[in-house]
Amino acid sequence: MVGAARISPKKRRKTRVYALAVGALVQLSSLPCWAQAGHVSNRCPRLGGAAYEELDARVLLLVEGEDGSSDLPTVVCTADKSWVEWRGQRFEILGRGSLVDEVVDIVEAQLHGAERRADADPKTTEASAVAAGQPMLERGGGAPPAPPAAVQRADPLALRATDARGGGISVGFETERVSSGIGLATGPAFDFASSVGPILLGGREAFRFTTSGRQVVLMDFEGSAAYGAPFNPDARLGGVLRFGAEWMVAYPEGNSGQAIVAPVADLGFRLAHSFGLVGLWFGIDGRFRFQTLSLQSRGRLATDDLSASFTVGVDFVDWSRK
Repeated sequence: MVGAARISPKKRRKTRVYALAVGALVQLSSLPCWAQAGHVSNRCPRLGGAAYEELDARVLLLVEGEDGSSDLPTVVCTADKSWVEWRGQRFEILGRGSLVDEVVDIVEAQLHGAERRADADPKTTEASAVAAGQPMLERGGGAPPAPPAAVQRADPLALRATDARGGGISVGFETERVSSGIGLATGPAFDFASSVGPILLGGREAFRFTTSGRQVVLMDFEGSAAYGAPFNPDARLGGVLRFGAEWMVAYPEGNSGQAIVAPVADLGFRLAHSFGLVGLWFGIDGRFRFQTLSLQSRGRLATDDLSASFTVGVDFVDWSRK
């Protein structure tokens, strides 16, 4: 064409390269941002490998697009406890389920809590009313209610003996010298208790059988008030006071028997060691009978008014938090 400017092949190649570069930049800028700027910080030795990858992916899905913030939580574990640090707050991990599920639940609860606070904001309510053409709500004269606590905790299982509420059941083997005429009597003893503050209230049922030629059975049914071991797993020593009734049954011939009952009171001391849910204990009890138990069975059978017994037992403690 006459009068048209001629462009050299070298300049033409440069122009194509510039155009391709600009087009690539435009395409890259138009792609959605699929990579999260950060990740969940892991300061928990128990969280690693596949568990951490699952936690990181689930948390990123929850916080993506919430408020545009790249601030992500940090999971921290020590020998005693574990927690989540996020947005200047600390949320304790209670150990109700898996570590990954609890952390995700904490993050989700905080995000939904933020949504509820935004919905309850008076400015949000006012804007919604104006947009819907509804009358404005006037502020009342009373004081606003107190905000809920940042962390609401239930009563999980205790992780240490010092946190256990105490109480439970116990199975023991008791030996008592009943009197010089009856001799030794041995048998099982069952105790149970529940904590009422620092005091443990419960009861006991015990059976003792004579080891001599006389066939005598002693049965106790008593209520008890105790303190310390063995139903408090954090205590080594304890004491118990019991009051109830004791039956003595004698079988002089065949299946025919004689029985008598009297009120009794016991004072006992305990030495125990806890191994978690199970503990071992040793006890010494002094028994006072308000009335002598006496039967005529091929001669007179009578108990001492004051006697002592020794018990070795195993206890199963209630590990619910105080």
